[in-house]
Amino acid sequence: MVHSQSNAPRLSSDCLEESKIRDEKYVKNIMNDIISTFDLKIDENSFWEISKRDLEAAHLMYGGRENDSYYNSLTKVYDSGGYRGEPRLFVKAQEAFLLYKEIDDTNVMKRLNLEKGEWIVTETKKKKGKIVEYRPLQCEKDYLKKRNEYHNMK
Repeated sequence: MVHSQSNAPRLSSDCLEESKIRDEKYVKNIMNDIISTFDLKIDENSFWEISKRDLEAAHLMYGGRENDSYYNSLTKVYDSGGYRGEPRLFVKAQEAFLLYKEIDDTNVMKRLNLEKGEWIVTETKKKKGKIVEYRPLQCEKDYLKKRNEYHNMK
């Protein structure tokens, strides 16, 4: 039997919005755990919080040059392997922190300094962090059930 994609189950816009809010809270809870683990003095008045998506968008907005040493050195630091949630970069003039939680709940803090037009990791610290729970929403569970039923129809 051939199925039309238009009949396939989809997440509702309300469910997508709820999941976006849940994901933002999840990342915020992870960041709060990491910041308190390392006793960092990061506040929004002195640091800009930047996601990898923000960094990529800014790079494209400002011309998207291939040999952009600022951008290339930061994206290299973001590619640190597996993590929970989403890594965040906290930047001010000459200093930055990349914070993320590894899959085993280890909190990681990388301190970066701007040297000769490039961001250099000057320190990396790791400490066991708290488990931050990630709960699927009921609407997501319902969607997955319907999707599996749809794809298993013969």
